Amino acid sequence: MVEPILRIENLYKNFGDVEVLKGVSLTVEEGEVVVIIGPSGTGKSTLLRCINYLTVPDSGDIYFEGRKIEYKQDNLSIVRQKIGMVFQEFNLFNHLTALQNVAIGPSKVKKINKTKALELAEKELLRVGLQDKADHYPAELSGGQKQRVAIARALAMDPKILLFDEPTSALDPELTGEVLMVMKDLALDGMTMMVVSHEMGFAREVSDKIIFLEGGVVSEMGSPEKIFNNPDKERTLEFVSKITRLGPIDSSRGGSDI
Repeated sequence: MVEPILRIENLYKNFGDVEVLKGVSLTVEEGEVVVIIGPSGTGKSTLLRCINYLTVPDSGDIYFEGRKIEYKQDNLSIVRQKIGMVFQEFNLFNHLTALQNVAIGPSKVKKINKTKALELAEKELLRVGLQDKADHYPAELSGGQKQRVAIARALAMDPKILLFDEPTSALDPELTGEVLMVMKDLALDGMTMMVVSHEMGFAREVSDKIIFLEGGVVSEMGSPEKIFNNPDKERTLEFVSKITRLGPIDSSRGGSDI
């Protein structure tokens, strides 16, 4: 059997007395798009952050390309180059142009020379449709453009998998579509992705697998057809029906997660 690109086994995480993750186990196959849905505050963001140890889990194992991820600097630096992450709030450097924001990772982390790093950055900005904004600073960009720069920055590191933590939650509804379109194109190109999102249309159309996370556990997982049309649990149907009825304006403002 082919080893999944990512395997999580029995993951636990507490914040003080609050149990956030309570034994989460799942796999992600290479080229698969996995969308994680669930109520706010149920541990979706924490799960993503544990994968590359931005948040250190209390127990459980995470395997990437068959190798266990360990909390050691040399191991983590290699893993983080291969596991890209796109955050809710963009996290761009305000004193750098879009081009410089994208080039900084290859230059500083992968030690690619400046000229080649800038050429790579130009290529990735073209990929997300922002080649004409290369010399603009973040303050001169819309929210959707900032998020596309953030995606280009992650792509410039040539990751094997991309993690998206509510990538449209900080955007006005009219700007959400441009970011989702880039993500759809990445899926068509075969990029492996894990996406925490309240965008049910995206989940239904693009994902290969949907995970319903609630109360710190995987309540249900399956194909979009199963989760939306014939889930095993009444609670899954209740959640999906409710959030789908909210429509794109409300669902894109899904609230903060842990």
